[in-house]
Amino acid sequence: RVFPASAASAKMFSALFFKLSLLLLVASIVLSSPVCYDQESSNKYRCMNFTSPDDFSEHVKPPIQHQDLTFIVKNSRLSHLPTRAFAGVNVSVLEFDNVHLEPFTLQDENPFAGLETTLRKVIFSEGSTVPENWGLFANMLRLVTVRLSEITNLNLTSGFNQLPKSVRVITIAFSTIGHVDENWVSELENLEAVGIRHCNLLTFSRSMLPKPALHLWRLDLYKNNLTSLPRDFTAEMPALTSLTFENNQITTFDEECLAPLAKNQSNRVRFGGNPLHCDCNLRFVLSYPSSWLNAYCVTPLALKHRPLKNVTEAQLCPPDAQSQ
Repeated sequence: RVFPASAASAKMFSALFFKLSLLLLVASIVLSSPVCYDQESSNKYRCMNFTSPDDFSEHVKPPIQHQDLTFIVKNSRLSHLPTRAFAGVNVSVLEFDNVHLEPFTLQDENPFAGLETTLRKVIFSEGSTVPENWGLFANMLRLVTVRLSEITNLNLTSGFNQLPKSVRVITIAFSTIGHVDENWVSELENLEAVGIRHCNLLTFSRSMLPKPALHLWRLDLYKNNLTSLPRDFTAEMPALTSLTFENNQITTFDEECLAPLAKNQSNRVRFGGNPLHCDCNLRFVLSYPSSWLNAYCVTPLALKHRPLKNVTEAQLCPPDAQSQ
């Protein structure tokens, strides 16, 4: 039987469409299946699409002995992490990227057992479930860095104090903050850098950090929702040389807040992007290094949009204001 050209073309197109759909279906099944692969050239080991705790024993093939190995678990949703999930793997950096767990692990089990002498950094990102019990890392005696990014309803509880004393860096970014304990990381006495950036942090108290914080040299609170600073903001931080609280909602602050840093003009302080009310209460900032004054007045109207570094004491303290 001879088909007209148009009918033959339609039949050929239909067959091709069916084959393409079948190939796409097979590809989607393959791509969504649990898999691990070793990137030897970059010292990275990736596991994706895990749906069961058993996937760790089925797909992770230790021993993996790369130096400074980064182990990444990505795009996975499973009931919990099994105990000793990474044992036998020489993990230096452990990253959870879009990994959802209910609960994080079973009671009396520790998925990180076996990493006590190798783990240096742990990362939770892209909405991953974070531990309710940070004590799971208590025996990771080489752990230095904890990084949390794009976490929803993250509670900054005193449970962070169960992290090992070896932790020196904690960074949180692009996350929504829920509850905040006043003594958040107050017991982590070796902290050197703390950052909470691009979050919705509403308040910050000095008691959240160690006191004294002998080793803390950097504090970064860029782009949050802070409206004020505690008077003892930088008290008992002898090593602090870099402070950022740019792009918050702070209208004014006390001289005591930055007094310890003002003693050394080589220190780096940034507070631009806040809706500063430039009046006599801020006249002390005129003694700060000009590099600190990359900020603009928002109120009063007479000084709106005026660079703080160009404002004079007479403008901050006009006679009519001083007489009130």
